[in-house]
Order: sequence, then C-alpha cells, then structure tokens
Amino acid sequence: MCWRRGAALLFAGLTVLACGPRVAASAQRSPVLSSHAGAASAPRTSEPTPTLTPQSSPTPDSLVASLTCSGGPGPAMAVVAGQFVYDVGDPIHPRLVCRGANTAVHLLDGNAIAYTTVVAGHVVIVRRDLTTGAESRIAQLRMEPQPYYYGRGGWTWDGLLEVYATSGLPRDDGRSLVTVHLWSHGADHVLFTIDAGPGGLESRWSPRGILALSQDHTYLAISDFPFYIYGEKLRIYSVADQRQVFVTATRSSGGTWIGNDRFLWANMGNPESLMQWTPAGGAKLLRSEAWYGATSSSDGFWLAGTLLTDYANPRVLIFRDGSLTVFKAGPSSSPGFVSPTVVWYAEEGPDTSGSYQCTEPCAHPTTPNGTVRAFDVTNGTDLIVRFRAGEAPTTAEGYIVCCTPRSD
Repeated sequence: MCWRRGAALLFAGLTVLACGPRVAASAQRSPVLSSHAGAASAPRTSEPTPTLTPQSSPTPDSLVASLTCSGGPGPAMAVVAGQFVYDVGDPIHPRLVCRGANTAVHLLDGNAIAYTTVVAGHVVIVRRDLTTGAESRIAQLRMEPQPYYYGRGGWTWDGLLEVYATSGLPRDDGRSLVTVHLWSHGADHVLFTIDAGPGGLESRWSPRGILALSQDHTYLAISDFPFYIYGEKLRIYSVADQRQVFVTATRSSGGTWIGNDRFLWANMGNPESLMQWTPAGGAKLLRSEAWYGATSSSDGFWLAGTLLTDYANPRVLIFRDGSLTVFKAGPSSSPGFVSPTVVWYAEEGPDTSGSYQCTEPCAHPTTPNGTVRAFDVTNGTDLIVRFRAGEAPTTAEGYIVCCTPRSD
C-alpha cells in the first residue's frame, strides 16, 4: 500500500515541461509527499547511520543527489531555488559556493548547509561543513523517496517535524484515500484525509502547493495541492495540539509566513487577491491584485510576487508591508530575496519557441529569457546580475531555475 509512482511523475513532469524551452520555473514543481501506509503507526526507532556512499542497487537518476561546493563560505549567503548557494556579499557579482541537483539545500549557519539525499532507500538530511567539507547525518525522514520528493520541503531541518502522506490502494476509478500526517517530536498524528485521484498540469501559471511552517514552528499552513492537485482547500494547524485553526476553499499559487503568526497567500479564486491570516484577526484581504506566488524578506518588511493582472505581461511587484511604497519591474517573474533588501528575479522576453500550443488563456507570449536581475529596495536600483562563467543558476540541461525559493 503506497503512492502510485506514475501519478507523482505525471504531474511533476508536466509542470516543468510547461515552462518553455531551456527555462524551468522551479516554483511550479509540487511533488506528492508520500510514505508507505504501513509506516504511519510504527514508532521511529534508533537506527545506525548509513554510510553516505552510492547504493549497490540501481537508483533512479531523480533520486541521486549531487552537491558540489568550492571556495568556502562567504560573508553573506543565500540559497536560490533550493539548489544553489551563493555568496551574495555583492549581489550584483555573486560567487557560487555550492551547486546541487536532485536535492533541497538549506543554510544552517554561516559555515554549514543541510541537504537531502537518499541513502539505503531512505530520505535523509545531511549536514556539510563548508570549510572542511565534513558531512554528518542529521535525521532520517519518513516520506517515501519518490522521484521529485525534494521539490517542496515538508520538514524541519532538524528532522523533528515532518508532513507526509500515506495512501491506500486505488479503486476501480483510479482514486484512493490519502491521509496527511504530521510527525512531531517522535509521535505521528493524522491531520486530514482527502479523496484523491491522478492528474496533470499543463499551464505555466497553474496552482502551486503550500506547505509551510511558521518561523517558530507554532503553525503549519498546508494546502491540498501537494497531495491532490485538484484539491481546493487551505488549512492552518496549531503544531502543538494538531488543531485546525483555519480552513478555506481556495486555489492558491503559494504563500509565505511573516514572523511567527501571520500567513499570506496568493488566492487564485474570483476575484484574485493576496490574502492574509492571523490568529487574532482571521482571514482578510491584503491586496486586490492578481498575484502569482508570494515571498518575503527575512525580516518580513518587504513582500514580492509576480503580478498577473495581464497574463501577456507578467511583472514582479515588490512592496513594503504596511506602507504605500510599491515597486513594479518590467516584464519579469519569479522573485526571491537574497538579502533583506535585494530581490533577484527572472527577466522575461518574447517567447519565440512556439512551445505554447494550447488554447487561450494558457498561451503565454513571454518567457524567462535567461537574464537575472537584482532590485535593491533601499535605493531603487535595478541591475543585471553578473554571474561568473558557469555559475548561473541553471540545470545540467541549461534551464534557468531562478529565483523563487523552493524550500523553507
């Protein structure tokens, strides 16, 4: 009794292919986070730490993590798209510190990162010292190492909290009951169950999953999408007692926590908007524009997203929270903060590939053109990021994967 591997591959693959030639929008990957059903009730036991070496049996390429680091840490570092670690002391002339593939990467401190890989059939979190290169295992996760498991983090980097799903065998109609669990400090808890089925995505601006813990790990925001792509609910839970404190029917393109108790999400309903929730005030409208995705600076002062009031002309929108200060870039998409005051984003240009063959409104006349720009909110400068040769955030196939954060 486990997840149907084919269904997970189907929609994870389609979302990437929809982005156009040689440009992959990492924000669109939303894998099903799954585990064997029988593991849900089994207590986690202490196990010997596996040796971090290649497995003797063949492993799918999508599960083999690679991470190459050089040059040591820098004075200010940022993770881009969950795969690339940059020294952004000078955000216009960054230095690549680490390049990953088939993994999720997270900054632990100024001298260490954590990343995920698969060892002996299990997803594990590994710590790497950026000065010495020494590695040690932090934790083993409960999720099944399906392809693309690393596309969205459903865990804390100490391994104490993890969201994953179990599924029964499919019925004749191809659907099955999916149970979403929270593993919390050594105990397993069921959060909710949904009736899910297979499916795929075909649009660049399709909905996007939400699976995010508040900064102090008090609350968990979670949408149906990571487990069933046609699901239309967003839930917020209290982690301590697994109590659902908020639920709404919505299709979303992503969200972000501001501090410990304020959640923002891009609502794709009618009308489209940027919404917020707080324990004291509940849900209310924050902005009435059509946002795609939402991200924030580390201090919570600035917010950014892709404005889609005109699908033919996507533009990055940046505004200071609680003020009227707003910056709007030219044709652009996928913003991500690399410092509290600097946003990297993908510049858009005409799509001349002919790759969008579907019927309107999913035909898009622009696509990321390979240029990454840096906007500084302190002085309004908007400059092209000058990467060193071979250090741009691209995959082995040459796809640009900047700049929306991919994992928390």
